[in-house]
Parts: sequence; structure tokens; C-alpha cells
Amino acid sequence: MAFVIFVALSIAVTAVIFCAQRRARTLASDDWETLVSRLQPVSFNSLETVALDHLQPNGHQVTLETSDIWTLMGGMEGLAKMENNAEVMVRLAAYVRVWNFEEAMIVSERIRYDAVLLKRALLRIRFQMVFSKYRLHVPFHMQQAASSYYLMTRRLLALYETNQYVLYPRLAEAF
Repeated sequence: MAFVIFVALSIAVTAVIFCAQRRARTLASDDWETLVSRLQPVSFNSLETVALDHLQPNGHQVTLETSDIWTLMGGMEGLAKMENNAEVMVRLAAYVRVWNFEEAMIVSERIRYDAVLLKRALLRIRFQMVFSKYRLHVPFHMQQAASSYYLMTRRLLALYETNQYVLYPRLAEAF
């Protein structure tokens, strides 16, 4: 029985690694226009409301209800779009290295770190939606996801605005 479990886990891990490598090769081979076209629209104003509620606390720290946060972020569909866009934004930040290596490296790492926080929050949201006794924590993770995505977007746009002003309008339009 232990052997069967070991084989099943080995196959699952191999499949996950294969899919991750295939996806990485696809993203690495894409040009700038293709990457920008892969960005999926997310309501930035709604997302900004949730993110700033988390990043800039005031005297009334509970201003958004869970249902409001869920609606503003677009539900599971919005979370999936944010996850997709996070991978694309990391690649777009790497493109700037051609024009300004030092700043692009620093900002790329910040964006990559925000992407890790976003993916971690999204994983926790999905896990806790399955197990109802943990649903109390979902709004906290939703605000973390919104904040991470907001920071990624702002950092990427600022990077392009200062280093590649020719491409900046097209990128800003895609968001």
C-alpha cells in the first residue's frame, strides 16, 4: 500500500513540475506585446479601495465587510485574473532590464515578492473556502491579495513610466 501511495505522489509531483516548466518556457518565449495582451482586465478602482483599506488604516479599521470585499475583488473570477496577471507582471518587469538594469532588478524582485504574497493569499483563500470553519480568515487574505496586487501594479507602472515612457501608455491601458 505504501508503494502505491509513493508511486502516485511521484507521478503527481512529476506532472506538477512538468506543467510549471512548460508554462515558464511559454512565458519566457513571449514578446512584450504578447505579454501585455495576456493581461486580463481587473477593476483597478475597486481593487484599490480594498488595498488602501488594508494599507492605510484609519480610526475605523473595519470599514469593508466581507461581502463588500468579495464583490469589489470580483469573486473567484477576479482572484483567478489577479493570479494570471501576477505572472505576466513579473515577466514585464524583467523586460525593463534591457533599459535600466539596476532599477529593474530591484523593482523586479519587489514585484516577484509581492507575487509570492499574492499566490500565498490566494492559496489560503481557496483552502479556507473549502473548510468552512476557517472562513473567518478569508477577508484578511483577500485584503492581502488585493494589497499585493495593487503594489505590483503600481510598481510596474512606475517602472515603465520612468524607464520606458514609449511603452508606458500601452501598458497603463492594459490595466
